[in-house]
Amino acid sequence: MKNPFKKKNNTAIIATIAVASIAAGAVAYLFLTESGSNVRSGLKKKIKSIAKDAAVDAINKHTRIPRKVARAAAEHVAN
Repeated sequence: MKNPFKKKNNTAIIATIAVASIAAGAVAYLFLTESGSNVRSGLKKKIKSIAKDAAVDAINKHTRIPRKVARAAAEHVAN
């Protein structure tokens, strides 16, 4: 028989709601404010830079192509 006095553990639901609320607020800030637009453009540049570095590292690790040539190829693909 099920114990009617046992409390349910709702920690996961509460944590999910909190994380979703924070994420929704961050997305709203990024897309609905002028400074959010500036932040988005900065993030876009930073993400491109990280992707280029990762591509150069992967090319350099798996081939004998020099880093300079790999960097030029990554710049060409990113633009």
